Amino acid sequence: MKILLIALLAFCSSCSALDSDLKSAISYGEIKGLNKYTPEVDKQLFIRLFNAPIYQDNCFKETHGVCQYKYFLSVSTFDEYPETNIYLLKTLGEIDKIEWLPTSDVDTAKLKLAINSYTKAALSNNNKLVNTKSIISIVVTPVEINESLTNMPN
Repeated sequence: MKILLIALLAFCSSCSALDSDLKSAISYGEIKGLNKYTPEVDKQLFIRLFNAPIYQDNCFKETHGVCQYKYFLSVSTFDEYPETNIYLLKTLGEIDKIEWLPTSDVDTAKLKLAINSYTKAALSNNNKLVNTKSIISIVVTPVEINESLTNMPN
């Protein structure tokens, strides 16, 4: 019984952490509608990208600023009664390029996101930060998300 109670408390605390991050993304983060990117690709889903700023003491010298962003994707079908979902992306940093990839799968989106490990402001303020450029490949539906990360050579 004690193990079940501990597991329930751990589950509830992880849910509240996601809820807190999502609240900060909606409250003072940025929201980007992704359907405007790559206009030649037919969009089967309505997708928005939310970011929540992450402040850390080691990024900026003698000042404060956004070190990285945590990202959420909201996904919705275009149906009369749309299926919706929101996903937390695994990778932190600053996305600087968004590209849709063609797919023939129903209610599916394929995205390629270029991301830096730190914000431009953090990198310009602190030359000791080591930036890693990566590509996040995403396949998303209202039911699931698959995310893979490829680090780019510096």
